[in-house]
Amino acid sequence: MLTFDTIAQVLWTSLATSSYLVLFAVAFALVLKVNQIFNFAQAAVMTIAFYSAHAVVSMAGQPGVLGFLAALGSAMLAAAILEIFGFRSLRRRRASQMFVFIFTLIVSELVAYLAMLIFGTWPTTIFPSLFWPVSLVGNVAVSAWDVPALGAMLGSLALLFVFLRYSQPGRFMIAVADNPDLAELYGIEKNRIYLYAMLIAGLLIGVGMFLYGSRAQVQATTSIELMLFAIAATIIGGIGNVWGAALTAIVLGVVQNGSVLFIPSEWQGFLLYVFLFLAIVFFPNGVKLPERKRGLARKVASVDLGEGAAAAKPATAGEG
Repeated sequence: MLTFDTIAQVLWTSLATSSYLVLFAVAFALVLKVNQIFNFAQAAVMTIAFYSAHAVVSMAGQPGVLGFLAALGSAMLAAAILEIFGFRSLRRRRASQMFVFIFTLIVSELVAYLAMLIFGTWPTTIFPSLFWPVSLVGNVAVSAWDVPALGAMLGSLALLFVFLRYSQPGRFMIAVADNPDLAELYGIEKNRIYLYAMLIAGLLIGVGMFLYGSRAQVQATTSIELMLFAIAATIIGGIGNVWGAALTAIVLGVVQNGSVLFIPSEWQGFLLYVFLFLAIVFFPNGVKLPERKRGLARKVASVDLGEGAAAAKPATAGEG
């Protein structure tokens, strides 16, 4: 029998665990928005970030702070290498989107197999134990992991919003996302902006994988499943809408985790593929809000490309 306390507990836990899912979805959506790439190689960056933290904390016995920095640093380095030696090279050769798609899949599978060779196939974690102290807030159990995880997610999104809205590189990213050729005509170097987008995505991935690896067991292929969730959230939220992907990730995370109230927990993984199927078949352009609500949502939660391009043009014209 469902009670208010049970529902409240499931909703709180679902909201907390959606923190890393949001970061993965935003990272995927940002690269798709700016670089115009379905970056399935994000799974490779996620794997590298986790095992870097695992090696520092669990294997070398270093503090969690160093593991966190290792996750961030390795994810950014992997993202930079992927952009400079992978995507940039493919752009120079004018490779087709299908070829880029195949390249990203190969990279993800290659890194997964290398991780299995180096670290084995058994599930592992960053910290030796996954048990966190729990406090009761009313009748809801709140673990010591929940609040920092939500804080890390909200803080990351806030910094990203401020960066895109108010910094010059952020405005340049919006201009490139809108029209890369026109942005380059105004003096914005596309390759540098593409690298910025990959580095920011690497940061988000590093934070997300540290959160996930400190709460759940990870295998070399786990990142692929997490990436599929990010793809579903990106498609349903609207391709090119970073904040729509974030909101959708929260909703899908709550639905997936809250499904334990109605179906056995072993079916939760199946729901991921249901999300993907529905996203591709029924929402290829995302969920469309009514016109009035969509206008309000755009003011509150999205960065207008036209404003970004307009802000970028005077700045570059002045520099020239």
